[in-house]
Amino acid sequence: MALNISLNDLESRIAAVLDQNEDTSDISTADYSLRRSYINMAQHEWAETYDWRSLYRESNLLVSTSTGNASIVLPSDFRKLASYPRITYDGATTEDFPEIRPQEKSQFDSNDKYIYILGDQNTGRTMFVNAGTLSSGASIHLPYYASPASLVSPANIAMCPNPEYLVQRTLAYVWESQGDARFPQAKAESDKILRQMLEYEQVYGES
Repeated sequence: MALNISLNDLESRIAAVLDQNEDTSDISTADYSLRRSYINMAQHEWAETYDWRSLYRESNLLVSTSTGNASIVLPSDFRKLASYPRITYDGATTEDFPEIRPQEKSQFDSNDKYIYILGDQNTGRTMFVNAGTLSSGASIHLPYYASPASLVSPANIAMCPNPEYLVQRTLAYVWESQGDARFPQAKAESDKILRQMLEYEQVYGES
């Protein structure tokens, strides 16, 4: 699948279809701005469809104080956990901590080991760790899925593994807003590409 496709590359491909002209040198135009918004809408729609490999991240965090219930500020691009956080809670012992819903914490003992997450993308997310006592400097290995960064600068790289999806989905957005009869065709093409990406994600190499 295509890699390292920038926002400007996407804009150029879209302009080639809509304007019969690939020139995107003037990024201050209303068309460039509108299409950038549609591209980001398409990228967000793609990201919410599946837990994509290209959005998988791992972060290693440290607890700064000794406490029984530590609060850890999660990475700004955190969307959801990919697996159990692995926590070395006493400086030597490492365990996988299950995630619970915050409203369930009263059902657990103070010495039980679990985590829960509060917050949102606007205010930021915080992970609360319950482990009896966490030693200062306790390490946390955090596997998670990220939210893709918005494409703002022309040089920003799309995170979608097949950027042609973003092109076709953006064309569909444009033609739908204009009442253009080509909208269903572009939407169907973007759906086909999305299905192909899903199939590709679920097949691993023979290694």
